[in-house]
Amino acid sequence: MIFLPGQAGPGFGWGSLSSSYLYKTDIMSPIQVAAFSGGKDSTAMVLRMAEQGHEPLCIYTPTGDELPAVSIHIQRMESMLSRPIKRIGLPGGLRRLIREKHMLPNWRARFCTPMLKIAPFQAWLSNHRPAIVLVGLRADEEGRAGVEYSWPDVEVRYPLREWKWDLEQVLSYLATKEIEIPPRTNCARCFFQTLHEWYCLWRDHPDIYADAVEDERLLGHTYRSPQRDTHPAELSKLRDEFETGYIPTERSRSVACRYCST
Repeated sequence: MIFLPGQAGPGFGWGSLSSSYLYKTDIMSPIQVAAFSGGKDSTAMVLRMAEQGHEPLCIYTPTGDELPAVSIHIQRMESMLSRPIKRIGLPGGLRRLIREKHMLPNWRARFCTPMLKIAPFQAWLSNHRPAIVLVGLRADEEGRAGVEYSWPDVEVRYPLREWKWDLEQVLSYLATKEIEIPPRTNCARCFFQTLHEWYCLWRDHPDIYADAVEDERLLGHTYRSPQRDTHPAELSKLRDEFETGYIPTERSRSVACRYCST
């Protein structure tokens, strides 16, 4: 069941949120901060809160390697929320980080997420306390651990879980808003992505694909594991296959970067 504007809905008791904070007079009240990725869950969370009159500061940590559709989506969100979304990122983004570390992100060295997504947010948060951090974890993600901070003046809440919203409810709510989440909200050159996603990158954004080929040439490593399938691991050789007319079958990912897609 989706609770539309004007309905109370479960879990909207924000007036009682951390009363130990809200009624302190000797220190500043905590700010509400929404961890926003541009994915379906965080998008639904901040829009629903806005309907209820709550305006948390939305923090977005770009990697600098997002596809154009992501920027368009975020700009539309800013228009719907009637306020800016704060962007906090490492200057130069993923491309600079790859060249400075002289390595590509991979299964064993997934430095992209902690250095580009987590660290910038934590650094900002450490200077903006007390705070209430709002994270878009759903009620049907019981097995997924939440976020913990060592600071005593930072509280983490999960509005979607408090509202008991599962995936179906999130998607239904977004449909009522006529919002279509970009197919890819993570990096354009992610080692998680499928063969079909590499094909779409080559087809739709050849400049980004060519830059990823250059990454591999400079570093002598590949984004794709040679053991992943029977197709070439090197993007340059994979491009040769695409140019012959080969179109991979579209498949769902078995895993994905949740920090980039929530």
